[in-house]
Amino acid sequence: MELTEAGRRWASAAGWVLLVLASIVMIAYGIVRGGWHLWLPSPAEQEEIWLGSRFIFAGCALSLAAAAWSHVRGNPVWVTVCVALPGVLVGWADLADPYSLLRHLGAVVAFPLALAGAAEVIWARGYRQRS
Repeated sequence: MELTEAGRRWASAAGWVLLVLASIVMIAYGIVRGGWHLWLPSPAEQEEIWLGSRFIFAGCALSLAAAAWSHVRGNPVWVTVCVALPGVLVGWADLADPYSLLRHLGAVVAFPLALAGAAEVIWARGYRQRS
């Protein structure tokens, strides 16, 4: 059974949206797992933070992959930038200081913008939007 053009377009858009959502979930799980501390945590807590940072970095890689795919799909530039923001902001904040609230703030700013970019692609019914 061969897919029509509309079926391929929807399959591509659905896969892309799932990649965006997976990146957000991975980053959010890493943030929750790592928590935040006012002072330097104990060695056991530092291990938990390092494990949370691994999830954050995996989610950041997914976010940047979704941004690259967005560019290849022909989405508007603002969608591509918004999808890359969680990977850039939260990843930078985690690299700068994994014990502070910077990554939480980055997530608060970037997650709604990434979801808005995904919603734009869904509302456009998966069509390539650049002319």
